[in-house]
Amino acid sequence: MLLLKLLLVPALIWLISAAARKWGPGVAGALAGFPVITGSILLILTLEQGPDFARQAALASAMGAAANVVFGIAYSWATLRWRWPLCLPLGVAGYALAVVASQAAALPPWPAAMLGLAFLPLAGFLFPAPPATANPLLREAGMVPRMAAGALLVLVITSLSQKLGPSLSGVLAVFPVLASVLGVFTHASAGPAAAIRLLRGMVRGFYAFIAFCLALAGALDALRPASAFLLALSLAVLVQLAVMWLGRHRH
Repeated sequence: MLLLKLLLVPALIWLISAAARKWGPGVAGALAGFPVITGSILLILTLEQGPDFARQAALASAMGAAANVVFGIAYSWATLRWRWPLCLPLGVAGYALAVVASQAAALPPWPAAMLGLAFLPLAGFLFPAPPATANPLLREAGMVPRMAAGALLVLVITSLSQKLGPSLSGVLAVFPVLASVLGVFTHASAGPAAAIRLLRGMVRGFYAFIAFCLALAGALDALRPASAFLLALSLAVLVQLAVMWLGRHRH
């Protein structure tokens, strides 16, 4: 189980980083919104805490996706004036405020998850337009910190899950580790325009993310965990392909 926590998520982060170099920040952002880290955390929670715990955490994660997007919005606006050392805490502050608001609302799990889904179409309009600047190539750097950050998040959330409970564990499982690490890396190496495109691209990926969470929450009630995860992942892949296809045809 420890090896799963330490190796799975860093490997997935490496794959997304490779996609950023090959296809650019927009496509990488959409892939980063896919349930990479959170899906891994929910799998570990299922194995360690049981399907019922993971089901509740999955619904909370669907709502937590909205908080992750708020991080991207806050970070993106900050890039128009400041460099990443100030943008990062401002983005995290936006995420924290969104988490506090979601917990204070105390909505039932399924309506809260649907609210997270309903926020996505609006979120795209809340990002600033990328500055009209040249787009330098991403430099080869920062891979080890990105992979270490992903492994650390999984260790922290899964280690504290019994104390946090399923709701807060699910929300914190969507902590923007990919958005923050990849956003900072892109901002520092390629400028604010690339960072904004990456973070805005993540909104497209969150449709697949929420589809995964909702399908998993429903399937864990009726199927074995392995079948439930396979079904949820298959649906997420289909949603991701559909969203990316629609995005290409709109442009």
